[in-house]
Amino acid sequence: MLMNRSDLVALNELSFSKDLVPVESIPESFKSDFQKFFFGKTLVQDEQKHLFAYPHDIRQWVQCLFLAYKD
Repeated sequence: MLMNRSDLVALNELSFSKDLVPVESIPESFKSDFQKFFFGKTLVQDEQKHLFAYPHDIRQWVQCLFLAYKD
């Protein structure tokens, strides 16, 4: 997986979110991991058809990513 420092900073910020997280704020380098982890999980949709993930699920996903790619 090709990632840069700004992607890691974005993940760190997402992991501390207390509000719903817009799916479009997920860095492109982590989109496939996001889709695998969130398959079957509940996402919230607003009136403009934007998708959001729950902050608790985002924290679990970020923790899972760091454990998977720490080496």
